[in-house]
Amino acid sequence: MEGANRGAISDILVIARKEGLELSRDRRLRWLLACLLALILGALVQGWQTSEAESRERISAQHANYQQWLEQGARNPHSAAHYGVHAFKPVNPLAFIDPGVGAFVGISVWLEAHKQNEFQFRPARDRSSLYRFGELTPALLLQTLAPLLLILVGFAGFAAERENGTLRQLLSLGVSRKRLLAGKALALVGLLGAMVVPIAVAAALLSIGAEDALRRLLALAGAYFLYLGGFVFLTLGVSALARSARQALLVLLAFWLLSCFVLPRATTDLARHLTPAPSGAAFIQALTDARRATFGHDESHPAFIAFREKVLRNYKVSRTADLPVDFRGLALREDDHAGYRIHDEHFGRLWAIYNTQDSLRQIFGWLFPGSSIQAVSAGFAGTDTQNHVHFARAAEAHRRVIQETMSENLIQHRRHDDPDYSADRWLWARIPPFVYTPPTLGERLTWQTGNLGRLGLWLGGCFTFSLWAVHRLRP
Repeated sequence: MEGANRGAISDILVIARKEGLELSRDRRLRWLLACLLALILGALVQGWQTSEAESRERISAQHANYQQWLEQGARNPHSAAHYGVHAFKPVNPLAFIDPGVGAFVGISVWLEAHKQNEFQFRPARDRSSLYRFGELTPALLLQTLAPLLLILVGFAGFAAERENGTLRQLLSLGVSRKRLLAGKALALVGLLGAMVVPIAVAAALLSIGAEDALRRLLALAGAYFLYLGGFVFLTLGVSALARSARQALLVLLAFWLLSCFVLPRATTDLARHLTPAPSGAAFIQALTDARRATFGHDESHPAFIAFREKVLRNYKVSRTADLPVDFRGLALREDDHAGYRIHDEHFGRLWAIYNTQDSLRQIFGWLFPGSSIQAVSAGFAGTDTQNHVHFARAAEAHRRVIQETMSENLIQHRRHDDPDYSADRWLWARIPPFVYTPPTLGERLTWQTGNLGRLGLWLGGCFTFSLWAVHRLRP
């Protein structure tokens, strides 16, 4: 048994070596691989330079904005809450690989009293409409051109052997079909490694020092091996079944177009149709309508009157002037708490719609993996919708810290709605600078479990298909 295993391994290595030599002698392949690597490495460097510049700008802006908060001077704490601060989303260390939705969701949000604002400064708004056709990024090249290269290299793997008559000779020598498949697949996997490994090494060097970036980069490389590995076995399986190399190429190119371009767009439109998200104007109007149930600064609002009566009963006094605490501060805090519930409900519903759209978009990822690898790539790069929502929630939590601190100061230190009451830097300094803690690798893996499972099914399905195809292989 051990000798048989050594013989099988030896046969596979011989076949892989032979296939590798043929591939290395093909000038067209060398040029194609060199051009693809040059494109990807160039996109890596350009993306890294852009990300580094944007990161410095956002860090500087965040620091300057916090200094403005500290130096705003003496004023009423509630006025300071309306003055607010900005939270700038830090540039993810791996955004230069896959920028994801970063250009379309905004880079900062204003944290002010009573409102959970939308994000501002979307880079896509400042670019031409051609930008929506796709930016030249390493992720885009790996998702589209890398599988195309594997198809162009491997489509003739079995079909050309049959047409040239060498397949009959190989089978007559006792070489099993499975060993032929394994050897040819190993040669293509070697080509795959020649594409992915230099890119991963370059990306690792560019992201040295970034927290958690190396582990996420390894996870990202693993996901791309699942994606591209499926194309290796699909290409060989179709080549084994096709009547000619030309037919194999046509079938594979049609599948490539569907998986990489047609289906991702079609499923995106279908998801938007099945679970439409409200427009920005409609969403804001719904928030405004819901906020009308709260009293805000309207002292004639029934909710305000009811709250005042409740406070007087609780403290067993007949006038707000007799309260041991500031009533206006209590009212502001009560109104904010009502606003928190409304914001959580409406934004939670909106984010649930986006999550459902993403799930629908990737539902066929086990068969057409283009949508799934796009989601996994942006997810591990930290530039997908879920990462954006994670930041938005962290920014909102910081806004609520500001609100609670300002209202508590009024409650405890202002008396009888004193119009001249003010605070200064000692209170502003109690608000720490906004520091965002990004999701851990474990959280990102949890978010991408479904997509990784679909990519695993894609690879397993292609592998099974190739075994079935070579079993039917006839000289």
